[in-house]
Amino acid sequence: MANPAPTLNVPTSGSPLLAEVNISALDGPLLLTIPDAARLPPEGRVYAILGDPEDPELTGDEIPVGRYVAPPPPAEPDEGDYQQDKNLKVEISRAQLQKFAGRTVELRYQGMGESGLSHDSDPILLKIE
Repeated sequence: MANPAPTLNVPTSGSPLLAEVNISALDGPLLLTIPDAARLPPEGRVYAILGDPEDPELTGDEIPVGRYVAPPPPAEPDEGDYQQDKNLKVEISRAQLQKFAGRTVELRYQGMGESGLSHDSDPILLKIE
């Protein structure tokens, strides 16, 4: 089951979701906000991808999904667990988007844990101008 699609810093509409990005009008990078309801491996990393999730044409910079939380004393410090952070954001730079100018590609975020299994979101069709 796919995770919910991200929220972007540009408008989306339709079904399937479509976003149009004019690179020259974009202030800064394209930001993807990952819904707090996304089920990602808390010890893993998450990043934006363009293209096929099995073989992405572009993989954005990774950020940690969560952090280690030690239990309160008297428990041992190694008895803690990872917890997923809220309000996660990943980005694709304008320079990275420029390589896709004139194309429509699938945009999603992908999480990867220690097991190596990927956790993909539903896609947004991204029309890049």
